[in-house]
Amino acid sequence: MITCDKKGTKHDMYAHMPIIRDILFGAANRGARLSVLCHAIGIVPEELNDSEKYLDFDRAILSWQVAVKETKDPLLGLHLGEQTNPSILGLIGHLMQNCHTVFASFQSVSRYSELATDMFFYRWRQVKADIILSFEPNELWLHSSEKTARQATEQAMSGTMNVFKQLAGKSILPKRVAFAFPKPTSRKEYERIFQCNVEFNAKANQLVFDEAAIQVTVVSYDRSLHALFSQLIQDRFESTRKRKTNFADQVRALLMKEFRTQIPSLEVVASLMNMTPRTFQRMLSENDTTYRKLSTQLQKDVAIHLIKNSKSKVVEIASIMGYADARSFRRAFKMWTDKLPSEVKQKR
Repeated sequence: MITCDKKGTKHDMYAHMPIIRDILFGAANRGARLSVLCHAIGIVPEELNDSEKYLDFDRAILSWQVAVKETKDPLLGLHLGEQTNPSILGLIGHLMQNCHTVFASFQSVSRYSELATDMFFYRWRQVKADIILSFEPNELWLHSSEKTARQATEQAMSGTMNVFKQLAGKSILPKRVAFAFPKPTSRKEYERIFQCNVEFNAKANQLVFDEAAIQVTVVSYDRSLHALFSQLIQDRFESTRKRKTNFADQVRALLMKEFRTQIPSLEVVASLMNMTPRTFQRMLSENDTTYRKLSTQLQKDVAIHLIKNSKSKVVEIASIMGYADARSFRRAFKMWTDKLPSEVKQKR
């Protein structure tokens, strides 16, 4: 995995304990033994109540793998979503319950979700009278363990439906639902939950709503509580970002978040950080590094992780990493590690 010490030498992906608790408690309610689930990911049940605790990337993935195995439910994520409530997101959940509209509650999740996890992103855009909500697992997660990324995505999407129902006091049905994952053996459960036609092998994971449908007032809306939770979350958000001890750490975090099939350009990253390329380069220089060094290190970390943990073939990983062919990727990998990808895979 891409690891990180407390000083932030590398970016570490994480999941907030309430998210893990929701997965494990949900699995326990469906017949799994909580003690077995906790033991498998290296915690004791009491730790699930620690709302300040985070689990690393590998154990977050393992929690899904164990939960699916112990429940024998291949659609566990979809089913857990039916029980999801705003509390899974802690302070963000309190803010959601006091937003003016259902749409504003989702915008809060989109804005502050990194307080809960950086393994998953919530985005939205408006196209005429449609509001398109997107659910995006981190690319490294998607390529390391597509099955668990799918479980989390299905939980997030069916969970959003259930949370919207709680916030509005009534069901809010989407116009269209799309998954970027392959078509399952049966669509029955998907169509029961989303109550519309569900598309698979799509370009993105999306729920599409009429704007009017999700601009309804949240039944528990309270202006004063909204102001209170907004300030608390903003303070927590700023505090979390300050823990990235220097500018280089902030760039590493942004690179990991924006990584798709290739590293974004210096100009793109500088723009995302609201500064000119020259200022961006100068600040990195003050941190005794360069954009080339940071981006190369990220490529190396991602490549090693995928080779060690992904079931994909080298030619597929080369494509994921943005290389034209496997030969070029092998040459780069050899330069980074002094080993060929095949030598690293054999040690799994």
